[in-house]
Amino acid sequence: MLNGIDLRARQALAEQIREDSWEAQLSIGVVAHPTSPDRCRVHTEPMRLGSTRVARAFGIEQRWGSSAGGDCLDPVGSLLVALGASVTDSVVTHLTGEGCGPALVEVLPCVEFTSDGGPAGLSYEIRIDGDVSVEQARRAVAAARERGSAHHTLAEPNEIKAVVQTAQDVHLTSRPVPAGAEPGASVRRRAARVMWEVGTHVLAEVDGTQAESDQPKQLFGADLAPSAQEYVLTALAAEALGYTAPDAPGPGGPTASVHTSGRIDLRGPYSAHDSPAGLRNILVQLLPADPSGPDPVDAVRRWLAEGDALRLVRDAHPIEVGLVLDGVRVDPNPTNA
Repeated sequence: MLNGIDLRARQALAEQIREDSWEAQLSIGVVAHPTSPDRCRVHTEPMRLGSTRVARAFGIEQRWGSSAGGDCLDPVGSLLVALGASVTDSVVTHLTGEGCGPALVEVLPCVEFTSDGGPAGLSYEIRIDGDVSVEQARRAVAAARERGSAHHTLAEPNEIKAVVQTAQDVHLTSRPVPAGAEPGASVRRRAARVMWEVGTHVLAEVDGTQAESDQPKQLFGADLAPSAQEYVLTALAAEALGYTAPDAPGPGGPTASVHTSGRIDLRGPYSAHDSPAGLRNILVQLLPADPSGPDPVDAVRRWLAEGDALRLVRDAHPIEVGLVLDGVRVDPNPTNA
């Protein structure tokens, strides 16, 4: 098994889900609870892969605000980890299929927010060292663009639905904002470094904060850490909770919570190019600490309009991709493009 990747098992899954679309549906969820005035704890929930329930028991510390610094991830940092982990998985899997054993695979995702509040600029650079040819590296980059789940989640528009669970549930929808004129100058830049370990396991660093990501065993990982898709949902849950429940929980008292869920059609990343590869059907549910207390709907509306992580997932973003092979920057596009 080269690079810790089981190609035969992946091919078997591809054949199975190609014939049975129900078995291709992967449902994912996380739930966030506040732990202090500026942070929360996000717990992964069981996945459902077709008719199979997959237990998940990971916790991720999150700060509300999207800013550099701190001793745990923030929502934008979680999205950068998700993007880097997903791209790494696609690149290593493709190189394994080509019979390559790279000595190094790193992904450096970056986001730049603009002064006019328009679409953010997203990019990532893939660094590969080892016995890999230029064309093999280019084909691996193409695989990440075509099948990378987080790449498509951030590159394509998503409609985000929210429910505020009070005495009378309030349903809200945040639709993608059409691209406007030329964006303004970059005012905030965030970057991460995601380093491949083995198989689907990666180590990440965002502004000095360490994180790791892996896939469950049912998707050929070692189940060592949250998946890239769970990091996407974590970002949305933490950011929403920061807008709606900024106060620390009282001793022994009730706390607010946010549950975020989504679905992936695995035929996109694993089987068929004509199936969507990104996270879809994203739902954010807020359960206030006191349903009879102050109306939290306005806070949710404000998050749907202002949240950095939400806008990154909701709106379409062209993603610029770079490639560095053995320390030399090369054109990432195939020669026959």
